[in-house]
Amino acid sequence: LLFLLPPPPPPPPTPPAPATRAPGKAKPRQTLSSYKRPPPPMVLMKKNKQSDEVEVDAQKTLSSDVDVFVGRWRAAAAQALVDRNFKAYNDLKNTINTLLEWRRQMRAAYEDFLGNKSDETTYTDVKHNIVKLIEAAKQQNESFSVPRTADGENASVFNCSVTHLHHLHVEMRNRMLDSSKLPDTAIDQYNKEVEKGVRKRDFTEGRLHIFVHMKAAIFSAGEGCQLLFSLWNRKNNEFVSDEFMVALTAAGMPDDISLMEKLYTLFVDLTKSDFEQGLVLVCRIYRIGKLTSEDKASSSSGMMAMGNAAAPISDDRQIYKRHFGCSCLDLTELNVHKLLIGEELNPENIAIYQPRGGNEWNFSNIHVAIAEGRKEEFEVVPKTNGIALGISLYEGDIESAKEKDQKLMGIENTLRRAMAGVIDDVGQRNDLYITLTGGDFSQDSKKSAKNIEVKITCLMDTGSPVECLLRGNGPQGMLASDYRSTVYYHTNSPPFNETVKLIIPSDDKFERCHLLFTFYHCSGSKSRTPFGFSYLELADPKNGAALKDGEYVLPSYKILDSMTKGSMIIPKYLQKDGKSKLTVRSFRTGLSKQDEVLRVSTTMCSTKKTQNGVLHDLINWKTLDSKDLDVVIDSCLGKNPGVNSLTHDEIFKFLREIMDALCAIFVDKRGQLKQMLPVFHLFAYVLEHFTKSHFKPFQTILESYIRDSFKNAKMHKVLLQCVDHYMKWIEDEAAVKSNPRELKVFINFMSSFNYIIWIINVSRSQDPTAEKTINEFKGALLDLMQRVNKLMKLEEPVKVKIVRGKTVNHYPQVIDHLLQIFDPPEVSIITAGFLDVVPMNEFNKDRLALIKHICESPVFKDSTARGEVLSAILKTLIEFLKVEEYDTRSQKELATKYKQQQEDCISIVMTMLEVVQEEDDRVSVNAIVDLLPSLLEFVNGRISQKNLLGTASTTDHFDRSLSNGATAILTLLYLMDDQQYALYLSLDEGETNSGKKEKLMSIFKLLRSLVNYKESLFPHVWLVFHVFQAEVTVKLLEWTNSYMMHEFVGDAKADIEPYGKDSLWEIMYDVGLKLLVDDMLDMEKEAQNETKNGILLNNAYKADLRMCVATLLRQNWETLTNESKILLADQLVQTLLAQVGSKNAEISIMCKEFFFDLLKGEYILSKDFRVVRNHTINSVGNIVTVQMAKRISNGDEKNPLLSLFTDDLAMKFKGDEVLNCEDGTRFLDEIKKLFELLLALAQFPKNATHEQERCFAYSQLMEYLKKMARYDSYTKYAHSMSSEMLGLGLHVEAGKALLLHAALLPWNDTELEEFENNDGEIIFKSQIQFQRKEELYNMAMELFDKAQYWEGSLELCEDLKAFYAKGLFDFQKVSNVLGEMANYYDLIRKTDRFYPSTFRVGFYGNYGPEFKNTDFVYRGDVLESIGDFTTRIKKKFPEATMLGVKENATDEHKKSKDAQFLQISKVTPVGAVLPGVGEEGWTTPRVPRCARDYNSNNDVEKFWYSRPFRNRADGEKSANEFLDLWIEKRVLTTREKLPGTQRRSKVENVEVVVVNPLENAVTEISKKNAELKEKFAAMESIADGEADNSYTMALNGVVDAAVNGGIGNYATFINGQYKVDNPEIWDDVNSSDAKRSYPSKLLDVLGEQIEILEMGVRLHETKCSPSLLPLHQHIESMFNGEGGMKEKTTRMIEEGKAKAKL
Repeated sequence: LLFLLPPPPPPPPTPPAPATRAPGKAKPRQTLSSYKRPPPPMVLMKKNKQSDEVEVDAQKTLSSDVDVFVGRWRAAAAQALVDRNFKAYNDLKNTINTLLEWRRQMRAAYEDFLGNKSDETTYTDVKHNIVKLIEAAKQQNESFSVPRTADGENASVFNCSVTHLHHLHVEMRNRMLDSSKLPDTAIDQYNKEVEKGVRKRDFTEGRLHIFVHMKAAIFSAGEGCQLLFSLWNRKNNEFVSDEFMVALTAAGMPDDISLMEKLYTLFVDLTKSDFEQGLVLVCRIYRIGKLTSEDKASSSSGMMAMGNAAAPISDDRQIYKRHFGCSCLDLTELNVHKLLIGEELNPENIAIYQPRGGNEWNFSNIHVAIAEGRKEEFEVVPKTNGIALGISLYEGDIESAKEKDQKLMGIENTLRRAMAGVIDDVGQRNDLYITLTGGDFSQDSKKSAKNIEVKITCLMDTGSPVECLLRGNGPQGMLASDYRSTVYYHTNSPPFNETVKLIIPSDDKFERCHLLFTFYHCSGSKSRTPFGFSYLELADPKNGAALKDGEYVLPSYKILDSMTKGSMIIPKYLQKDGKSKLTVRSFRTGLSKQDEVLRVSTTMCSTKKTQNGVLHDLINWKTLDSKDLDVVIDSCLGKNPGVNSLTHDEIFKFLREIMDALCAIFVDKRGQLKQMLPVFHLFAYVLEHFTKSHFKPFQTILESYIRDSFKNAKMHKVLLQCVDHYMKWIEDEAAVKSNPRELKVFINFMSSFNYIIWIINVSRSQDPTAEKTINEFKGALLDLMQRVNKLMKLEEPVKVKIVRGKTVNHYPQVIDHLLQIFDPPEVSIITAGFLDVVPMNEFNKDRLALIKHICESPVFKDSTARGEVLSAILKTLIEFLKVEEYDTRSQKELATKYKQQQEDCISIVMTMLEVVQEEDDRVSVNAIVDLLPSLLEFVNGRISQKNLLGTASTTDHFDRSLSNGATAILTLLYLMDDQQYALYLSLDEGETNSGKKEKLMSIFKLLRSLVNYKESLFPHVWLVFHVFQAEVTVKLLEWTNSYMMHEFVGDAKADIEPYGKDSLWEIMYDVGLKLLVDDMLDMEKEAQNETKNGILLNNAYKADLRMCVATLLRQNWETLTNESKILLADQLVQTLLAQVGSKNAEISIMCKEFFFDLLKGEYILSKDFRVVRNHTINSVGNIVTVQMAKRISNGDEKNPLLSLFTDDLAMKFKGDEVLNCEDGTRFLDEIKKLFELLLALAQFPKNATHEQERCFAYSQLMEYLKKMARYDSYTKYAHSMSSEMLGLGLHVEAGKALLLHAALLPWNDTELEEFENNDGEIIFKSQIQFQRKEELYNMAMELFDKAQYWEGSLELCEDLKAFYAKGLFDFQKVSNVLGEMANYYDLIRKTDRFYPSTFRVGFYGNYGPEFKNTDFVYRGDVLESIGDFTTRIKKKFPEATMLGVKENATDEHKKSKDAQFLQISKVTPVGAVLPGVGEEGWTTPRVPRCARDYNSNNDVEKFWYSRPFRNRADGEKSANEFLDLWIEKRVLTTREKLPGTQRRSKVENVEVVVVNPLENAVTEISKKNAELKEKFAAMESIADGEADNSYTMALNGVVDAAVNGGIGNYATFINGQYKVDNPEIWDDVNSSDAKRSYPSKLLDVLGEQIEILEMGVRLHETKCSPSLLPLHQHIESMFNGEGGMKEKTTRMIEEGKAKAKL
């Protein structure tokens, strides 16, 4: 579509001259000459095409787009095939096939539509699928989506209104939410739609219909049978549908073979609640034939087996209906309501059940037992395989569903047993349901109970039968005059539970009909014989009304003589003398006598026949005289005693009959006002029911009647006469007070005023003389509407307020009816007058609905009429848009209601603006501008509320109401021209420039919100709308820049200082700079496509909007002083630095110049860079982390930000006489160093693989920041480090990182400002310093607790305790801390903990400077194996070669320039020496294992690992292998203790210690002694006889090994033989004084072991379980027996000591 641009408006008034400035303060400003903004396009030209031409264009556009995307996807598919990415290839191929098939379907469907072969729905659905697929592809491949207009063009502000453009974007978003993965799953969606012809659906609230197809009955009853299908509501235990009947022969087929594939029906008018309450398909099966299986089949029975099982049965035929079985299918459990529309579900065959044990009387309710799973009550019928069914679901209008699916054509509906929710012409019903619920009959003289059958016959009062009875509809259903029940074998009280439908005759037969119930005793060998009868009259003989719903207990009478004859029965029993001759049958039950009875219940379902006698008389009013008619009318209103007024059900069912009767009565009494008023009262009473909110679904009944069925050309005159009477009457206060009944009439008619006006209008259109009296008619209506306006001002009586509310509620419909009589300007006068008299703060919801309707009606679209109503509309909207605050809980409901009203106002404004833009009405724009302050206040207020609630963020979900509000404001600003904007900013009398600033501020606050919270307002994929938003922003920047430079420039510093972040300058620069960095507006991306660039340039400026912004900012910047610029540094620095690398050269240059100006300006003012430097350090960190690392990873030669400091600024500093100084050089060096450290951190991604590298980079960066005294940044990075560690599950390291912050805080009461982390998240609010440190300690302890690092928490508790006791003197807190400490000690004592493994990793060869030829100690995962750890390291260095543990890294390894080498070994931490703990790591029992284990694994800086080697000079093995057990022990000292803030520490020192076999022996025996001491100490606390076998195994392992030769290994050291056999050991022993003591140490530890074992053996005897005593005796004999361990070891020790003395 094209725009017809109006001529440019006159230029705005010349602003005052700018204030003079001191020389040198600012450069002369430049003008915005490069980009000229044209006036806003107002008129949208409509193409003069027919709708079919538009659709042809839409098809061409879509087809072209299909070709484009198919081409792209084919290329991508080919590449995927080359890359062997077969999944991507198949997905793309399927998507291509889908798109091409949909295009073919679109063209075919449109041709079918033009040829009237199908409706438009199929074509529209396919077209929408194509659009969805293309939109999804754009969003995934191009990160943006563009909606389309009706003719298939890409939508923009140049071919549709802004409001409509927003609506198209919202629709597009909703479509994308419904099918966000459409390109990947398109073939699945296509298969469903092509094969099933349907779309996937959710649970609908409308009408549902179930198609049931009986495909096969896989059983044989041996006779003909009937299958009756119906729907049963489990919760209410009631059948909700009629029955569908299938009659089969004994062969299992219908008698008419052509029906074989047509045994189906459509159960209609189901609802959501039916499924929620449990909907079950029940099939009751009856066999038609013999009474019992033992009876001999008669010829007639055999014929029934082959004939129609639904045919009537005469008395003389021995054919009976007997139950066979019942099947149930739970439709709710099968989720039938969630099926695709038309999709067929084929459940497994449903089984057929019968009452268990032959209990026939259970059959009537067996379906309940089956559905509830009470298996004890039923069993499967033998030799049956169930019933095969097909189930489908349909929704909506029945006829429409049948038109869409050919298989439904001609199908018979199975109706609901109750009236549908809304009664229309299709829903006309005239049925009476008769249910045989049961009966009680005598056995008479028979030996056993009777086999009772009941025959129901419908007879006239003449005895003539009426064929109107039906059980089971369908193609085999037959209307008959009688119906026979099921026979219950030998049951005197049969529980029939069978329902027959009586289709009420259309003539007057029904009033003369009755039901005759004849009771038979059935026999297998004789013909049935009647023994009694009952009857039930269907209508009241007095007034002809149908019988009431309910249960009737009918007495059983003895058979009359005439009933045994074959001739027609004359029902004399209906006559008075005949009734007196009837004899009731009775029988004895014990000592009492009981009458035979039949229980019958009836339910009327009719829109033709009423059960109300009064209503019956009203409908047949012509048969009454005048007095009787008055009585009937009064009775209908409930005025007569003992008679209730008409109910809503009766009104809804018989509306047409009631209205026709009343209209006819009106005309009959016309000209007699007094006689017409009672009729008018009833007329208003009937109409008033349709105005009640809970009866809203029934309004279509009345609307359908007025529109299609009302026929009365004189009714309008009568109604006007009655209405005029009451409108005048209500103004008479005395008359109103004295006649409350008339007030009720008035309330009723005014509540339905819209319907009365409609009826008046329709009646007048039927009057052939209407044109001649048009002026008189209009005058009467105008007078009536003026009286309505007077009514809105009345305050008394109180009930009138109800009338006023309903009048406002219905006034939109009144407007529509008035437009059929008056032209829009005339209606606008009436409407404006009404709006003016509607009370403020009353009927708010309805008032807004009225205004919205006006704006959407022809009244507002007519320029003359629009001018009449606009002021009244604006007045109301301004009142509603006032922002109110609700704090208390009691006001929450009110706040929610008020919020909805404000959102309705926004919707109205959008509608108004759409009309104004399309009609090119600049006058109306001038008026609507008055709304701008209110709109801004509303939207800004709502955004502020979201900020306070913490729900506003750049990633927040889409907020439709806020998006609408922002769109309304942007649209209004877009439509304003220069003069209108100047007028908006103009000052009222007495106002100063501050008022103008506030107006500008409110606009720019909104613009800032748009860029800050754009995902909540306009999602990022809305490219077209982002361009529109940017265009409006540029327009406002242009306007505002002019005013600021001419009027406020002298006050810039004064304005910025008091407002801080809320200053006009700050907001303007914030908005402008964020437009510069908006990715959606970036035109320089490498992957940018021409389509997007074309959209970006499709704006009023026809240019890159960022360049327009840059030009405007330059102009403004040059007017600011240095002081003003520095005040903006907080907002500017990060954005400027982020854009120095922009590929748009002009933007990059501007940002560099601004940053240089800031540096120079601050240095001129303060001889320092403090402010700009602080912002620079923070900004560089953020920028490098988010952006610069990406550039480096992409292979850029030099980072633009680094280039700024090393090249651009260095050159500028050298060439500037102010900055070419030592301070300037130092500043650049600091920033360059900082940048390098930040880059080192940013180059590694945040994941577990690069954990150590990032931690090292963190430590280097923080060390530098601490050195520079940048404690603010230091602590922020400490928190960032902690957050990363926490994300990796490293709680100890995360806590230690937090303590780096705490370490900077002394325990004092210095006031601290709030603390934000690097992500801008507030971690701490303003508080006292010791409170922050306390909070940090608590945060760290919480992390330590998660890692079971309770000793670390204890250290912090000790610090807190000391401060609480001696600093705060808060002894309650001391007590609390002590309680926490006690808890920690309990946890330490009771919990078994496992610690991380530690490893040494050596890096040799071609590594970076951090790793090259360096050893590190790593703290791994808990109990991590060396294999798992090695795998982790190898993943990071896949090219590295592993060196063996025994292999030493040579110079060749270390100097290699091509290869990398790794050497990994597990190391043992060396803890600090505790009391009782030797240097080797063992301990006495008084130090618990929990303390030893913790001490050995925490706060450790020494680690060791060992390598065994052989040290014999000849290289031969010794006879005793133990003598070759030499160990090289390497002790590593790390730079930091572990655990710390990182899990890796560099090895600073390596000490090599050689351990000879003698030393090794002493060490091993000492360790074993420590273990035995701890074990036996634990055994002492165990009850006698309760020790488990672990203690036995520990003792036996030492004693048994010693006896079997273990002690002999040490003999050579004791007798000195090793000096001869292994001189190398002797030489090493003599190498130091410490080693020379080891021979005597060996004797000591062996002696100590004997003492420990002796005590252990003695203790074990009493503590071991009785089952282990035999083993204990064996241990004791090996230890204490002759030649046992004790004897051998003691002798060896004595020999050794003796030899030592020598």
